[in-house]
Amino acid sequence: MIKLKILRKEKGMTQTQVADAVGLGRQAYAYYEKGEREPSTETLCKLADFFGVTVDELLGRTPQLFDDARIERPEIIELYDMMTPRQQSNLISYARGMLAASSSNPQTSPAQRKKYE
Repeated sequence: MIKLKILRKEKGMTQTQVADAVGLGRQAYAYYEKGEREPSTETLCKLADFFGVTVDELLGRTPQLFDDARIERPEIIELYDMMTPRQQSNLISYARGMLAASSSNPQTSPAQRKKYE
């Protein structure tokens, strides 16, 4: 796991220091770093926590690998996240008003309309 060595060097630590910090022997840690052995799930989690990364990042799985599998966030959510709390509240009030005004909308169920009235 070459990523371990990179992360360790970024922290300016020795193998012994990292191993001690996560409760491993130095030799075991060295094997993981060289890719000669695979750490257990528990050890992967400890290492990820220690280095402040995800297990996927430790394993070399970058977000780019998953871009095609991700569901895009609707634009309305992106816009909502950029708003101030007051703007968010105004938007919610406006949306509720739109739903209440569209009580004859056949695509809106009576339960949905009642929720926002």
